[in-house]
Parts: sequence; structure tokens; C-alpha cells
Amino acid sequence: MFTSPLADHPAVVAAARIADDVLAPHAAAADDPARGVDPAHLAQLADARLLSVTVPEAEGGYGASARVDAEAVELLSGACTATWFVTTQHNTPQALARGTQGLPPEAVTHGPAAARHRAGLADASTTAGIAIAHIRRPGPPAVRTERDGTGWRFSGSADWCTGWGLIDLVMIAAATADDRFVLALVPARDQPGLRAGPPLPLSVMGGTRTVALEMDGLAVGADDVLAVLDAPPWRVVDAARTANTKPAALGLLRRVLVGLAELGTARNRPEAVDTALALAPRAVELRAEAYALMDVPMAERVPERVAVRAELGELTVRAAHALIAARAGSALLTTSPEQRWAREAAFHLIQGQTAGVRAAQLAAFGHP
Repeated sequence: MFTSPLADHPAVVAAARIADDVLAPHAAAADDPARGVDPAHLAQLADARLLSVTVPEAEGGYGASARVDAEAVELLSGACTATWFVTTQHNTPQALARGTQGLPPEAVTHGPAAARHRAGLADASTTAGIAIAHIRRPGPPAVRTERDGTGWRFSGSADWCTGWGLIDLVMIAAATADDRFVLALVPARDQPGLRAGPPLPLSVMGGTRTVALEMDGLAVGADDVLAVLDAPPWRVVDAARTANTKPAALGLLRRVLVGLAELGTARNRPEAVDTALALAPRAVELRAEAYALMDVPMAERVPERVAVRAELGELTVRAAHALIAARAGSALLTTSPEQRWAREAAFHLIQGQTAGVRAAQLAAFGHP
């Protein structure tokens, strides 16, 4: 149903092995807030260089293409979305430290923390999370910063930070009065001026240790500044980037359609197989379109990217619910993966969602 010419790449081979042998058997536990993502699994992924697929070999990665990385992400997220979600937080601090953040050079001023943490972030011997979703919201800044000598003071609330207690560092974004973002990279632990709330009661991926952060005059020394960004160009790049379909979402769709066909075969329910085969061609077509668009310069063909992302989201929700119908009542047992996959399909709708993406998703649901 889904084939790839990249299946023999060492990163993809490693991802397939860990996905099948380690992550998939633990996926239900990783979703459960009482158990959660296993730190040992995160370490295995880092040791296998799967947090550093595109990083040059000299810096501890595979030196592979973004397409190889996407293939690995599809496999990992399809096996365990919760574990993948903790690891994907690492990407942004890693890219910023290495100067590969996709912003115009004149819009970024790197701070001392970039050089200090570059090597550890590159090979993931140091892991990082992020608290930046709030800077996408319109209105007054949720986290503000002001100069304090050579450093900064952060105050406000960051609603989302994933991996608390599992990561070494956290990158926090704060807005200045002159429309810039200061990105601090500080130890991911409670400290004077920084307090993490309890894990949020999420309906999906409850074991990711996602918390809100409260800052009350958090002192950020000059050495802890990862970068200072001009906000207007960041918003343009972010809007274009979030228009893209996420490989992780494709990994879930892939897993669900394969599961639907397998269930139909195992339980002698040919209508389930027929449904999988009916949905698969459009899924394969949209997946190819999504990856083709990722090869186009980021600022181009944004409406097409949004439309593809929206249709794939609707298709994933539909496929996940078809699998529940095929499995019947037992699909809603907490021990069954089908109900978890349906919840994960909902998550992929809202991850990195902007107003434009939301409008396109609603249009896709209204006109499937």
C-alpha cells in the first residue's frame, strides 16, 4: 500500500527497527499519563541518531536529506505518536543552534547559547523542548521580556511545554516591546522565576508530560540567549511552514490504513479491506503532493500546501473512524489502539494550526 525507495537508508532501517520492536509495544503506556513516555526509549532514539537525521555525520547525525528524515518520522510517529511528539520538540532548538532555522540571516541574531549548546543539540546528547506556541497567538504577548543589564527578564505564561522532566533544556520565547522575540535556552527545571504546572489533562498523548510554564521575572543571562528574532519575518516563515503537511500525520494515516486492511483480512471482513483499498489511492496521491510541495521554496504555493494538509487531515479522521467501525465495540477499549489512533488523528488537526489552516480544514470537512 505504501512503498518507499528510501527503505534501505540506514536511518530508515533504524527507525523501522525501533518503531516495531520498542515503540509500538509501549504506545498505549506512552499515551497513559499514569505511565508515560519511557526516557529509555528517548535515549535509544538519540543513540540511533534519529534526532539528528539531517545533521552532518561529522556532528553526530546521518547527513541525510529532509525526505529521509520525513520517512523516519512517519515510521516513528505511526508506532507511537507520544514518543515522537516529545522528540520533535528538539528540532527547533537544534536548528537554531546550528543556524539552519530557515529565516533570512538579517532577521536572526544568534546568542552565546547557540555556540555553547550546538554540539550537544546536534547529536542529541543534550535534549531540548520548547515553549513558543504562545507567540503565534494574536493580541497582547503572553510572555514579555525587558532588558536587565546584559540579560533579560521574562514574565508571563507559556501554555504548552512538552517533555518536562524528560528533556535537559527548554527554549522559551518572549516578546519585546519593539516586536522581536528573545529565545532563551535554560535548564528544564523549576528555578527562581520559572515554575512548571502539573501535567495537563490531555485527552491524547497524556504521557508526554506537557505542562504550562509560569514566569515571574525569570532572569535570563546573556549566555542563555539562543537567538533574537525579528518578529515580522518569523511570522511569514512560520505561516508558510505550518501550511505544510507534517510527516508525522502521514505516518498515522499510513498506519491506520494498513491496520484497516489487516483487520479486515484477519477477521474475514472484506468490506474493511475494500474500504482501505478505496481510501488508499487518494492517500498515496496526497502524500506524494505533500512531499513535492515541500521541495518548493517555502514562501511559494502556500494555498496549495494548506489545501493538501487540510484534505489529508480530513482523510485521516475518516480512516481512523472507519477502523473503529470495522473493529466494532472492542475498538473503544482503552487497550485497543483504534481509539488511540482516532484521538491522535484529532491531535494532528490542531498541531501547528493557524487561522488559514483551520479554515481549510473546516472546508475539507464540509466538502469531503
